[in-house]
Amino acid sequence: MRIPDETLLKTIWNYLCIETPLLPADVILVGGSTDMGTGAKACELFQLGYAPLIVFSGYKQPGMDGTEADLLADAAIKRGIPESAIIREQSASNTGENIRNSQAILKQQGIINPGKVILIHKPYMTRRFLAAAQAQWDGPLPEFMITHEDISIDNYYLKLGRGETIRKMLGDFNRMKAYAKKGYQTPQQIPDEVQEAYDTLVLRGHQVR
Repeated sequence: MRIPDETLLKTIWNYLCIETPLLPADVILVGGSTDMGTGAKACELFQLGYAPLIVFSGYKQPGMDGTEADLLADAAIKRGIPESAIIREQSASNTGENIRNSQAILKQQGIINPGKVILIHKPYMTRRFLAAAQAQWDGPLPEFMITHEDISIDNYYLKLGRGETIRKMLGDFNRMKAYAKKGYQTPQQIPDEVQEAYDTLVLRGHQVR
């Protein structure tokens, strides 16, 4: 019996979207994106007292007026987050640089070895963002926690568009093994049913970005 595409897509989504229990941390680190849900989640956690500082990381994409960091930071200020609680890391163009550059700018601020760091990214980026942090952080690892906007794949389609969500989500999954081999991230166990879902979707003509 043919498994519907949406069932396979939700299998991939559920694998890529991870969250861990959250504890008070030294800093919240938000990966580069134009997805305003990441910034909103950071603001929510800040206002709940989870951390005294937010790092927004991300460069200026082609066609943008400013950087991803500025986009999210400016929105956070409108939500009531004080500028003094925000660090803008404006040069990272990929996930590894989000981690390395953010760590470097934290050191410049005198935060040398944070004990706990809350990571936030787009839902389908959370597994890879955590894995990248574990591989790219220089020196003793803090206790990393990871979370994302509370949103289903169906509602994410409404925000980004179904086709674009699928292309980016499948692209992120496709990098999982290759990036681990290159040392960009820690290796991730991929259940057979998840790999089979990806392979089937590609065979059915879904594009991978």
